[in-house]
Amino acid sequence: MACFKLQHAAAAGPIGAVTRRGMLRVSLGAALGTVLGPSLPRLFGGEGVKAKHANEKSVILLWLRGGPFQTDSFDPKLLGNDKLGLKFEPMDTTADGMQLGACMPRLAEQGHHLTLIRSMRGLEMEHSLASYYMQTGYRATGPIQSPAIGSIVSHELGPLPMRRAEPDGIPPYISIGGAGFSAGHFGSAHRPYLVWNPLRGGENLGLPQGVSAAAQARRLAWLTALEAGHPGGHGAAEQIHAGRRAALAFMQSKQRAAFDLAAEPADLRELYGKSDEFGQGCLLARRLVTAGARFVQVELGNFDQHERHYPTHEQLLRRLDRGMGALVRDLDDRGLLDQTTVVAVGEFGRTTLINKNLGRDHFINGFSVAIAGGGFKRGFVHGSTTKDGQEIRDNPVTIPDLLATICYDLGIDPNKEFNDQFGRPIKLVDHGRVVREVLASA
Repeated sequence: MACFKLQHAAAAGPIGAVTRRGMLRVSLGAALGTVLGPSLPRLFGGEGVKAKHANEKSVILLWLRGGPFQTDSFDPKLLGNDKLGLKFEPMDTTADGMQLGACMPRLAEQGHHLTLIRSMRGLEMEHSLASYYMQTGYRATGPIQSPAIGSIVSHELGPLPMRRAEPDGIPPYISIGGAGFSAGHFGSAHRPYLVWNPLRGGENLGLPQGVSAAAQARRLAWLTALEAGHPGGHGAAEQIHAGRRAALAFMQSKQRAAFDLAAEPADLRELYGKSDEFGQGCLLARRLVTAGARFVQVELGNFDQHERHYPTHEQLLRRLDRGMGALVRDLDDRGLLDQTTVVAVGEFGRTTLINKNLGRDHFINGFSVAIAGGGFKRGFVHGSTTKDGQEIRDNPVTIPDLLATICYDLGIDPNKEFNDQFGRPIKLVDHGRVVREVLASA
C-alpha cells in the first residue's frame, strides 16, 4: 500500500519561514490524510508492515486475576476429604480421560480442544510480584522492567496483515476489563490499548465534541508546521511523534468497527452472556483478532477469596466457563482456532486445604493453566498433582517454561536478546524451556 507523505511547509528552513502558500500545502496534506486514513504510517508495533501474510497467529489471554482454584476447575479431585472442603465432583469431557470441575459444563463440551497443564510451579506468593512473574517470565528485581507477554507479541509480530484482516491501524495489543501490564524496555509503543468495559466499546476514538474533521486537519497542519525544522528521530520526541501517528491511524481505521458488539447476532451475544462484561469481553476479543489484533487480554477477577470461598468463587468460575466455552466454540466454528491460542491462567492457584474462615490462600506449587487452539495438542493433559492436590507428582512446568512455549508456538524465539533501558542484554524469557510435550508438532 502506498504511503501518503504530508508536506512540511518549512522543510528547508526554520519555523519562522512558514508562508501562507506553505501552510496551504500542509493543510491540504493533513486534510487528505484525514480522508485517506489507512495510508497514514502504521506505527503500532514499531516498524509497520514488512511482509504480506507473514504470520497468522494471535493470542487471547484470559487473565484470572487473584488466582483461581485449580481443584474446582482444571484439576478436580474426588469429594470426601473434609479438610479440602470441596463442592464439585469431577466431570467427564469430550476428551478421553480428561475431567473438569462440575461447574464448567460448557468447557467440558470443548474438552477435545483443550490442553491442560496441571503441574505449574511459581516462585512468588504476593499478587503484584506473582502477576509480574507470570506476565513477563522474570522476577521483579531492581530497576529492570521486563516486557509482558502481550508487549512481546506486539514487538515481535506487530500489525502485519493476515489473510483474514488488514490491521489498518488497529493496535496489536489490547487489554479488556483491566489495565494490562508494562511494556518494559520495549517502550510505550507496545503498551496495550485499554477497553475498560466492552459493553461501551473503545474509548477516546472519536473527535472531541465541537471539533470537526476539518478543524482537526487544520490543527494537525499547524502542528506539523511548528515542528518542521526541529531535529527529530531520537528519544522522547520520536516516541511522542510515533504515538501520535499511531493514534491517528487508529482513529481513522476502518477496523474500529470491530469494537461494536451490536453488529453481532443476538443469539451469539447471548451464548457469551449478553449482560456479563467478561463474556462480552471474550466476544470482543474474537472480533479483534479477526480484525488483525495480535494479542488481546480479557480480565476476570477477583479470585482472591481468603474468606467464604463459596459462592463467590463458584460464580466467577461459571462466568469463565461460559465466556471461554463460547469463545473456543466460536473460534472453531469460524476456522480460526488453529491460528488463535486461548490461554486461561492467573498469577497462581489456591490452597486445596480450606482455612478456618472457609476461604483458600495463595498456592504456587501445583496450579493449572488451560490452553485451547494454536499449535497445542488437543484433548491433552500434561502433569499431575497428588491425590490431595498439595504437591506436583510429575512433569513440573515453570512460569518461564510456559511463556517460552507460547512464544515458540507463535514463531518467536524466547531466547532472543534485546538491550534493556540500561543497555544490558536481556532475553525475552528468563531461562524458559519449551515444553514440547504439549505442542502438536515441535
